[in-house]
Order: sequence, then C-alpha cells, then structure tokens
Amino acid sequence: MRATSTGDGQEALPAPPRGAVAAFSGMMVVVFLAGIDSTVVATVLPSILADLGGASLLTWVVTSYLLTTAVSVPLWGKAADLTGKRRLYVLATTVFLVGSVAVAVAPNMPVMLTARALQGIGTGGLMALTPTIVGELFPVEIRGRFHGRQGAILAGANIVGPLVGGVFTATLGWRAAFWINLPLALPALVLVMRHLSSVAPVQRSRRLDLVGATLLAAASAALLLALSQDSALASGSSRIVLLIIAGTAVMAYLPWQNRHSDPILPLRVLRSPTIAGAITLSFLAGATMLTVVTYAPMYAQTVQNQSAAMSGAQLLPLTAAVLVSNLLGGSLITWFGRYRPFILLGTLATTAGSVLLATLDINTPAAVFTAALILMGVGMGLTMQPAVLVLQNAVGKSDLGSATAASTFFRQIGSTLAIGILGGLLTARTGPQLSELAHGMESGAAATAARTEIASAFGDIFLMLTPVMAIGVIVALILPEKPLSSSAPAEQEPKAEPESKTTTSS
Repeated sequence: MRATSTGDGQEALPAPPRGAVAAFSGMMVVVFLAGIDSTVVATVLPSILADLGGASLLTWVVTSYLLTTAVSVPLWGKAADLTGKRRLYVLATTVFLVGSVAVAVAPNMPVMLTARALQGIGTGGLMALTPTIVGELFPVEIRGRFHGRQGAILAGANIVGPLVGGVFTATLGWRAAFWINLPLALPALVLVMRHLSSVAPVQRSRRLDLVGATLLAAASAALLLALSQDSALASGSSRIVLLIIAGTAVMAYLPWQNRHSDPILPLRVLRSPTIAGAITLSFLAGATMLTVVTYAPMYAQTVQNQSAAMSGAQLLPLTAAVLVSNLLGGSLITWFGRYRPFILLGTLATTAGSVLLATLDINTPAAVFTAALILMGVGMGLTMQPAVLVLQNAVGKSDLGSATAASTFFRQIGSTLAIGILGGLLTARTGPQLSELAHGMESGAAATAARTEIASAFGDIFLMLTPVMAIGVIVALILPEKPLSSSAPAEQEPKAEPESKTTTSS
C-alpha cells in the first residue's frame, strides 16, 4: 500500500489505493440521489395526490419506502459478506433506478406505492453496501475522512430533499424529481464499475440465511407498522396482532441465529461493547435526525406561516452545519487517531440543540430557531458517520458487511419509529388546528390560538429528543477507544473483537 511522504522521515498516513477515490466519487453521486428521494416527497405529496388521487393511501408513499429500506438492509449486508460487492452494488443501483422510473410513470396510487417500495429495496442496498465498500477500499487510518464525506453528502441530501422537490414541482412537475435519477446515476454507475476492483473476493463457502432474513423482515415490518400512527393496520386489535407477530418472529430468530453458521444479523457482534455502543449511537442519531428534518419545516409552515419553499430553505443552516462538521470531524479523527472526544462533542451539541428547540413557541425569534438547527447539524455530523467508523474498526473483516448493515438497519429503525410515534402524538394533539390552518384560516384570534397550540406541541415533540440524545452522551462517555490502525481486528480477525482486548482512554 502506498504511503504519503512527510519529508522528515516520520511514518505518514497511507494514500488511497489506485482508483478508490474515483469509485468513491461515483458511489457518492448515487448515495446523494437516494438520500434526496428519502425526503423529496415531503413537498411533492400534494401534487401526487392531485394527480393520482387515493388520499387514504397518501402516507404510504413515505411509509412503503422507509419500510422496505429498513427491512432489506440486513439482507443486503449479509449478501455483501457472501458474494461480490461490485455485482451487488450494480444490482442495488439498478433496482433503485427501476423503482425511480416506475414512480415517474405511475398512473395511479397502487402503482406508485409498489414503485416506492421497489425504490426502498434498492436504497436499502445502497445504504448497506456503500459504507461497507468504503470500509474495504480505504485503510482505517484514513477511512474517517471518507466516512465523513459520505455522511456529509447523505445528510445534506436528506435535508435538501424537500427543497429539491419544491423546485421541481414548481417548474418541471413532480415526476421530474424522479426522472432526474436516471441521467445522473447511470454515468456514476459506469464510473464505479470501472474502478471498483479492489474489494474483497467472493466467499463461496458461505450461504445466505433465508430463514433468518424472513424472520427479521417479519419482525421489523410488523413492529414498524404497529407503532406507526399513520398505518391503517395499526389500530385496535390489528396493532395487538402486529405486536404479537413481531414478538414471535424475534423469539424465533434468537435461537435460529445461534444455530445457523452464518446468520443474517449475527448478534454475537453485539457482545463487543464497542460495536454495541456504535449501533446504539446510530439508532439514536437516526431517530433525532429525521425528526428534525421532518418537523422543522412543518413548524416553519404552520407556526411561522412560511411558504413550502421558504420552510425548506430554513433547513439550509442545518445542512451547512452537517456538511462542515462531517468533513471537519472526519479529518480531525483521521489526524488525531481518536474518535470518542468528537462523538461526545456531537452528542452534547445535539442534546443542547434539542433543548433549544423545546423552547419554541409562536414568538420564537428566527435567530433562536436557526441556532438550534445549527447545533443539531453539528451534533449529527460528529455522531452519525464516526459511529460507523467505530464499528468498522472493531469488527472482524468477515463480518464487515453484516455489522455495517446492522448499524444502517438500526438507524433506519430509529428514524421510522421516531416519525411514526412522534407524528402520531403530534396529529392526536393538533389535528383540528392543523386542519383549520390547512383550510385557509390565516389570520385572526382563532388562527393565533391554533398556531400557539401547534407551537407548543412542536416544543414538546422536540423536548422528547432531549432524553434520547442524553442517552447518546452516556454511550459516548463509556464508548471504548480503540486505535485506528490497519492492524486492528477489522483487518485481521474473522470475528468481532474480544471484549478483553478493548482498551479505553479518557
């Protein structure tokens, strides 16, 4: 492996392998498009409803995508450990693009939902495979730099998605927001195929755990549907049935994964405090990030009476903070060879941001709102991708795909649960007021009273994020610190790092 020269005889950081940066660049284009499609529907849903009808199914345009993304991630991750990652990446990108085209030409709501579900399956592959491939393309000493760039691009895409959707809806129409994926992703895919040659070879002696995948998918889907307040299935006795299905699937999976030689989600890796801590941080960060991205624009529209475009623009400070902190944090982690201080700073910033957001009311100055979003952005940037680096630095190379997919899986679960639960609480508390404002009541005492109640509800929703990220602070404090080195277990050992070898530093 090549190393950069310092000119003073000291050992320098290794240079990226030939072609790795080009492959990484192509993957980032596709990740950016998939990230945008996660949130672009926030501003195109009214146009979709006007064009396709099916108001009772409208929320499933979002739910079907999130659901299939979450439940497919572990399967893609395990497949990455068993077969060629280059081939799988091409397949995942193809599925995503086919789903995008199907969404763009959907003639009715059932076709739209099927297409969004297909898109979600492809996105699940991209979310699982991209960090796994990055983990194998780059030496661990410089990997943090590239994880930081990936995190910045993905977070930025998620945040600007609503703004992109609003622009396309106002100019070329909502279908163009999905057609655009094709001309941008295909050249990027060609670039990846040309340069993605240094990934680990196929391991044909292992086999895919289809039973475990089915049980895990059933448990995840049933749990998410049961806890989602927008699901028509999640009411009354149906909710109880779904929870029973989820519990039964989990209880069946636990003994099964112990019996299978190569389980879809090897729970043994969670025995390492480092890996368990990293996955916990991913879960908490996922729940917090999507909550802010979803409800901050909604607060701007309903309470501050801003347009859809302006409410999307309100997220630009958050976007900038995530981008800067991701890039700077990744570089600093690479420079110092330590990650825990930066993750701790990130969880503290996110906790402070949630406390500030909890103070929102109808008279909150724009500067306070912006400051809170900047704090949240800095915190997310210093938490989400560094958590992936922590995990990859601790896990055995044969489990790299599964462990990385586990991190992505739990982040998606955290995001989906947060939106389902908090969204239901918000609707239950402010449903009448939101309906009144939606029907044109823009001024007067009644409108002021409605906005006051909605602002209070948003404050309470954001307040619930405070204990969530406070848990993140505790996890960051006790997270073991392992040296970032190519001689770490991730490069040598076939199993997760033993607990007895984990070292901590303050």
